[in-house]
Amino acid sequence: MTEAVIEALESELQRERERVPLAERLAAISNDLKAKAGSGGRDLTKDEIDEMWGHS
Repeated sequence: MTEAVIEALESELQRERERVPLAERLAAISNDLKAKAGSGGRDLTKDEIDEMWGHS
């Protein structure tokens, strides 16, 4: 049983080492959404953001 636990932990550590960092994954998502949105957008006001979150 100890050997199985060691193998599982080593496998998890290897998977973590190969993982793309969260910041890089979020940047890729952000860039993809910006490309899809195109130009012509505008910044939201604080009031508009509050309204979206239900903080009227």
